[in-house]
Amino acid sequence: MELRLLGPIEVGHGDAAIVPGRRMHRLLLGLLALRPDAVVPTDDLVEALWQGRAPRTARSMIHSRISELRAALTSGGLGEDRIAILTSGDGYRMVLDPEAVDAHRFRQLLARARGDQEGLDWPQRRDMLRAAVGLWRGPAFGGWLPNRPAPPEVQALEDARLTALEQCYEAELNAGADASSVVDAVTPLAAQHPSRERFTALLMRALVAAGRAGEALRAYERHRRWLAAELGTDPDPALRRLHLELLRSLPPTAGTPTTTAAPPGPAQLPAVPAGFVGRQRELAHLDELVDGGTRTVALVGPPGVGKTALVLHWAHARSRRPDIGGQLYADLRGNDDAPPLPPEAVLERFLRALGVPGEAIPADPEERAARYRTELAHRTAMVVVLDNVATSAQVRPLLPGSGEHLLLVTSRHRLDGLVASHGIGRLSVTPMTEQEADELLVRVAGPAQRASLRRVAALCDRLPLALRIASAQLDEGGAAALADRLAGEGSRLGLLATEDVSVRAALGVSARALPEPIRAMFRSLGVHPGQRPSTRAAAALADVPVTTARALLDQLSAAHLVQPIAEDRHQLHDLVRLFAAEQAATRPEEAEAALVRVLNWYRDATNEADRTLRPAERPNFDSPDPGIRFGTPAAALAWLDAEADNLVAAVESAAARHPRLAWQIAAAMYGWLFRRQHRDRWVQLYTLAGEAARVAGDVAGEALIASRLAIPLSLLDRHDEAARCGGRAYQLRQASGDQLGAATALLNLAAIENNAGRPQEAIRRLTEAEQQSRTLTDATHLRALVRSNLGEAHLLTGRYREAIAHYAAALELAEAGCGARDVAEILVGLARTHREAGTARDALSYAERAVTQARTAGDVLIEAEAREQSGRARIDLGDLPSGLGELRGALRTYQLKGHRSTDALARYVAELAADDLP
Repeated sequence: MELRLLGPIEVGHGDAAIVPGRRMHRLLLGLLALRPDAVVPTDDLVEALWQGRAPRTARSMIHSRISELRAALTSGGLGEDRIAILTSGDGYRMVLDPEAVDAHRFRQLLARARGDQEGLDWPQRRDMLRAAVGLWRGPAFGGWLPNRPAPPEVQALEDARLTALEQCYEAELNAGADASSVVDAVTPLAAQHPSRERFTALLMRALVAAGRAGEALRAYERHRRWLAAELGTDPDPALRRLHLELLRSLPPTAGTPTTTAAPPGPAQLPAVPAGFVGRQRELAHLDELVDGGTRTVALVGPPGVGKTALVLHWAHARSRRPDIGGQLYADLRGNDDAPPLPPEAVLERFLRALGVPGEAIPADPEERAARYRTELAHRTAMVVVLDNVATSAQVRPLLPGSGEHLLLVTSRHRLDGLVASHGIGRLSVTPMTEQEADELLVRVAGPAQRASLRRVAALCDRLPLALRIASAQLDEGGAAALADRLAGEGSRLGLLATEDVSVRAALGVSARALPEPIRAMFRSLGVHPGQRPSTRAAAALADVPVTTARALLDQLSAAHLVQPIAEDRHQLHDLVRLFAAEQAATRPEEAEAALVRVLNWYRDATNEADRTLRPAERPNFDSPDPGIRFGTPAAALAWLDAEADNLVAAVESAAARHPRLAWQIAAAMYGWLFRRQHRDRWVQLYTLAGEAARVAGDVAGEALIASRLAIPLSLLDRHDEAARCGGRAYQLRQASGDQLGAATALLNLAAIENNAGRPQEAIRRLTEAEQQSRTLTDATHLRALVRSNLGEAHLLTGRYREAIAHYAAALELAEAGCGARDVAEILVGLARTHREAGTARDALSYAERAVTQARTAGDVLIEAEAREQSGRARIDLGDLPSGLGELRGALRTYQLKGHRSTDALARYVAELAADDLP
């Protein structure tokens, strides 16, 4: 008998090969065989197969599959004398001869070939390694489960196979094998596994032995570039030594793909700032642009993002190539308060550097530019860097006329003019990635403080300028203390400064270069309460038409002070936002007026969206036309989703100085909060809004907020708190003579009783609310909800006939005078009641109607509830596949939205899907 794991799992028995059971059987067989005669805990098997996502039934599933595996082995003629799987405590133990497992024989051969025994020569080692490699028939275990990483023990086998291949081809070379055949074998391995440098070293050795030294150098260069682009590192010392030995062995005429010799022409590039890290994506993009034929590239981005360091790093590397004849560099001072350097002054410097005597340099700017182009036309390719460019006009006279010269430009502006007139390449430089920022700071402070360093990086917006200034302060109390100091928004910009460099100064230069209308928009953005204002919100802030606001924002975007994002929105990085707020604070009256305008606009626009969501319900309050319309509930929901963070920030900002606006904005968010079921956020927001209404002395506002605050508290099972809020709302509305509001408060109190499992008390309150509603006009929506809640209460008591009657009456009212969402919710109640009453076919009909209505309303949560009822009804009718599909669709939404039935539905789905593995 032979158990084969190095490829598709099978058991060799005589001349036959037994493939036991399904994939899960085979994986369990392989996992146990890797540890023969050792107890493998069930928990280890669960983790290997599901990796943290095990279903509740995982342990029982493994027990069942082990039993089935034993039966399959026995039926294949393999008795316990050859292979046995024993239950041992809370695990399993496989009893068999390790020599019968190909994976164990492979490891033994590999250990022997390493030279653990004395006296092995290279041919002997080669033969052992050939035998070890020959045991492999494909990926270990036949490949692991799709879309799941292999567990460590299986991955270790794959790593050992690559090690065996490395050692085997090293032995082949040392034993005198044909070098060309080794090249053919190792070339694909080096390409497939570039992180294993030994394959590259073997390929280089084989190429040299085959008389192909030039290809060996190119293989090294390919590997070096891959390491730089993917890992940000250099080849290891052994590979660099091999490369150097190869270079020294070549005759001068052989040439190399790169050289470290200084260029023969001018070498004006400044040094790269110390500690340059990362930027592999940007460096690779520059390579692609230039290698693809682009001769002029502009690197654009906000102040402090590291454009100069990036361009110098790339330009120095490119200048070391043998086809580059020199470097020209000029700082055009576009980032200084001093006037930018005119192009004619740069031309004079460049012509002198190119060897033109001063008396031969033309005085006329156009003639000077022509002489510059003439000088370059007769030279080997040059790298020209124009740093800190202010405008496209500065660059045009400095464009090389012909040849392979490379012009690199850095600017805080987009330089759209150059893109339009000359089609230059453009690379937007953004803040560093989390990994790059972490690496930069760790080089200074060491890995022990990594968690605090990540906080520092985030507070610096991962801008290299801010990070380098912060790193200079890391010795003043350590990373944690620095992060705590930077966390204070009022002091952050002040801390990010050294004796001659500061983030505030860098931003100030950019802001001061803008015309006043654009600066005014920038200041107003510093007042905005949220992080991502829309163009309409910006128009309200600056008190300008939307078209004007859009043009001003485009100019700020061109200066990289504002970042455009999706859906006509804009974002300021935190440091830029803090600077804009500082600028706004210098003009307090202007800032206060801007804040009031945008808070009013948010109130009115949110109220308009809420009216679109709840057209049949009582309005929140009267408000002016916000100049924005929502054609459908789905459009209103989408707008509220996009604005949610801004609206919460607006409530928080308004609570102190403008409390009436605070509670009104929160009240207008009700329809969104109800549909999206952000319960904890709802409680926090309405607690603040309720206090704001009290401070404002607005009794109607306090009652409205208290009534609605009861809903999320009840959904969070905080029923006593919910009842107090509902009771407070009822008292306030009764005292003010608001009969419709009082009846609505009774309805909410009844809903709390239903949620608390007290349906009889709910029925009492609902009966009272229904009696009150009879005297009211325009109360269709209230009466529909009263009937719907009566249906729920009778369902909870098990009185299905009464529940159906109440739901049917609610449905008639809702279809006559309410929206699609109310209709969908009532249909879900009817579906649930019919299903529990045992009439599954009626339940399915109501559930399918509910799905349609919920989709019309754009309410994904009620749609999910309808799909759950549809799935359960289908299963009751015997259609397990389609029922399970509906339940899984509902469960995905529940999990996404945090629905209170998520756990119960997940358990039900897991029980139906008994086997979670293919």
